Amino acid sequence: MSNVGELARYTFAQFRPPRKQTVSEWADENRILTSESSAEPGPWRTDRAPFQREIMDAFNDPAIHEIVIKAGSQVGKTEIEINMMGYVMCIDPGPMIFVQPSSLFAEDFSKRRIAPAIRACRALRERVEDAKGRDSGNTILMKNFPGGSVALVGANSPTELAGRPVRYIFMDEIDRFPASAGTEGDPIALTEKRAETFRNRKIIKTSTPTYKETSKIEKAYLRGTQEEWHIECPHCHSYSFIRFEQIKFTREKYHDADGEKHYRVSDVHWECPICHGGASEYEMKRQPGKWVTRNEKALEQGIRSFRLNAFCSPWSRWNELCIEFLESKDDPESLKVFTNTRLGECWEINEKRGVPETLYGRREHYEAEVPDGALVLTMGVDTQDNRLEYEIVGWSENEESWGIAYGIIPGRADAPGVWEEIDNLLERQWTRRNGMGMRVLCTFMDSGGHFTEYVYRECARRASRRMFAIKGEAGQGKEYVRRMKNSVQTGVWRFLISVDAGKEAIMYQTTVEQPGPRYMHFPIDARAGYSLEYFRGLISERQVVHRRMGRAVMTWEKTRERNEPLDCRNYALAAYRAFNWDFRKFKEIIGKDGAEGESEPPRRKKKKSPVIGRGIQL
Repeated sequence: MSNVGELARYTFAQFRPPRKQTVSEWADENRILTSESSAEPGPWRTDRAPFQREIMDAFNDPAIHEIVIKAGSQVGKTEIEINMMGYVMCIDPGPMIFVQPSSLFAEDFSKRRIAPAIRACRALRERVEDAKGRDSGNTILMKNFPGGSVALVGANSPTELAGRPVRYIFMDEIDRFPASAGTEGDPIALTEKRAETFRNRKIIKTSTPTYKETSKIEKAYLRGTQEEWHIECPHCHSYSFIRFEQIKFTREKYHDADGEKHYRVSDVHWECPICHGGASEYEMKRQPGKWVTRNEKALEQGIRSFRLNAFCSPWSRWNELCIEFLESKDDPESLKVFTNTRLGECWEINEKRGVPETLYGRREHYEAEVPDGALVLTMGVDTQDNRLEYEIVGWSENEESWGIAYGIIPGRADAPGVWEEIDNLLERQWTRRNGMGMRVLCTFMDSGGHFTEYVYRECARRASRRMFAIKGEAGQGKEYVRRMKNSVQTGVWRFLISVDAGKEAIMYQTTVEQPGPRYMHFPIDARAGYSLEYFRGLISERQVVHRRMGRAVMTWEKTRERNEPLDCRNYALAAYRAFNWDFRKFKEIIGKDGAEGESEPPRRKKKKSPVIGRGIQL
């Protein structure tokens, strides 16, 4: 009899409507964070980061069909999405799709974030079968549950994006989506069409922003309510959004044992823009906060958008953020990352570039072929139909650079005599003031054009001298230097170069006016090849925004026909950044052969001076 009663209760329970809850209430009751994905494993507590409650509960508002989160890192936006997904599985089931920038990202997200969340949460485990089960119907990229399913796809997969209708759409890191899903067009628009037939649809868009001119999350945020998390001032009780310029601190610069520059900060506090009263991080993170809407008209369109930065996050430390800023402020690439991922703000294109005539006019006399500060020599080689152009550059550990030689080798890349001259450059010893010789430690050669296979073959023959074929690729948001996948099969390394990232770095370097990190030195000796024409070729492109297929795309366009000096410097910079150079060892070798501070070179010794060459470990 008891068994019959249990069966009846179980049967009726299947038809009992779910208890009415908000997303935040469901998360507080059911979510368990694991050490695999959280620095604070254990039961979920929305009160730990109160700003998350309003974002999650907007999901329950029938008048809202789109939620946009523009945020820096460490604010919990991914966990917010997982909570919404879990709520759907347990309370309001329906078909879902979760779109990541690529299929590889989607698979990784499923393994590292979705799978642990399901395993740790009993309510989800009971509804989603283990993907390892042969008959479960679930895979890494597809999770089925009673009343619905969730497909995890990449924005680069047009077939998956244009599949069957879905009620719930989650799009993560949309600023890193490709401009087009194959040949089908904008992946965001393609995905949104799948929810058109659902009047109760929900579309979630999240991302850290990138460039202001092309940012998808910025555009989506501006279409919404543009809400900011404001915190109460403990002095005047006004509410303000904490901005970095309101953070005040005392800095102290120091150098470590390797001579690298670092910072200490103290007395970090927030200054109220209204009353100018100061408050510590401890005080501000315990003050009440609220969302302040800047565009209420967006509610009529059913779009709520939220903006967050790291200063309101309980998982970020203000002193660490200040140090991160100080150590990135002189490097545009690092500063861009800080602006995007910590401040949650877009990076604006800087049109500032060096002036060719100014750079030409500041050429200087070198006391030797290789100045004292240069510890590594790299070479960039550009391939043209009737010639090769090259530049050899010396580098310090903080990316201060010295142009050593720029030249042209006449002839096609398939002519044997051309490669004899390349060999001469690879074997040549460039002399320091103390008599020591230095060889080029790494060479990157362009494999584009009509001689790709020939360049591959010849670079492979010189791999022991660290000469590598490279292929340039345009586009924003890509890693500057990375190994090509197919290089492992041949046993010879080849590299992909994000030329746009390199050009942006070089244009910044041309504006640095004081010797030090990223300053560019050039020799006045005419034999080195640094004529006015070189500098015009170095400053030969600019960053612009074009419209392609209705989308804003950032590109580089030539301001003059000849740009080989810019390409050569780009490849030489990539060769420098591709490896972790042992600068300490280089300094030890140089020190053993004579002090660099000597005004005159030491007397020539009978034994040959050591050479910084290919025997050095990378």
